Amino acid sequence: MTKTKSCFYGSQSYVATDDLKLAVNAAIQLQRPLLIKGEPGTGKTMLAEEVAAALNMPLMQ
Repeated sequence: MTKTKSCFYGSQSYVATDDLKLAVNAAIQLQRPLLIKGEPGTGKTMLAEEVAAALNMPLMQ
């Protein structure tokens, strides 16, 4: 298994909490999926877009 050195810190357009950054970065380091759930309009898609952009990876929808 290849380890990645990328991390997600949030962005100018998406301010992530410390807990969210911890969960996202744990999923990145473990190379495991991250299930994000919540009510409509809470920013789940925006989070996915920002993480993909931060990691310079395509977002598959």
